[in-house]
Amino acid sequence: MIGDTLRAERERQNLSIKDIEKGTSIRALYIEAIEKGEYKTLPGDVYTKGFIRNYANFLKIDADAAVKQYNEENHPEEVAAKEAAARAEAAAKEEQDHAYSAKEARTPVRPAREERRPTISDFETRARSSHHRQTLVMGLIAVVVIVAGALFLFGSDDDAVATKQPQTKVTTQAKKPAAEPAKPAPAPKQEKTYTDVEVSAKFSEKCWVSVVADGQTVFEGTLQKGESKQWKAKNELKLTAGNAAAVDLTFNGEPHGTLGGEGEVVEKTYALSGANGDAAAKTDKN
Repeated sequence: MIGDTLRAERERQNLSIKDIEKGTSIRALYIEAIEKGEYKTLPGDVYTKGFIRNYANFLKIDADAAVKQYNEENHPEEVAAKEAAARAEAAAKEEQDHAYSAKEARTPVRPAREERRPTISDFETRARSSHHRQTLVMGLIAVVVIVAGALFLFGSDDDAVATKQPQTKVTTQAKKPAAEPAKPAPAPKQEKTYTDVEVSAKFSEKCWVSVVADGQTVFEGTLQKGESKQWKAKNELKLTAGNAAAVDLTFNGEPHGTLGGEGEVVEKTYALSGANGDAAAKTDKN
């Protein structure tokens, strides 16, 4: 059992359950439940896997192998279904590759197209056609020259009789566009000054959360997908999440994103520091 494996490794390293609790931020109650295989005590399957992964990482053993052993012991049908799906996918890909290779083998190779060489009759036909086109073009050019000459002769007489009309130059002065009134400068945006620690959280999945404000536990429980919460503290606020990827945080109006990866147990401390009450956040333990 994975609980026996973790307990044996902990004892081999001369560590107590309190040492594990301090190093992983996992409550001693949950550590004892994992080692005994009493998983109903824990908040849920997602958190159980996250606690086992963090426990194994702290002991510096293979965390993926530990989670896999947990799945094999508690969800054998799920593991068998995933393995069957992987085998089916590999078989389908192999069959597809085999069918493609067979199709390529059946495709006939088309012979190269033979180029037709021109014969003597082809050269003779082209020469006659070219001569005919040249004769037609020369005839058209001659007609154009004759018509242009006639127009020039008759047009010169009309130009001698015609009187020139004086040209009047009209100048239109463009009006200058009216100057647009100056737009007032936008008022500077005033940023909110925070005198307390304000933390807002949105949850994309189910997550177990513990919140300690100024040394007092103000919340501990499991929040559901789609819920939002806000907590305040005068000086310091400590938040622990059992599934860090499900928590999207905002600290004193500044987005901080998600706390960590899926199934990770993460503890964050938020406080006001400096003479002007500047905001500061730090990660205490992962």
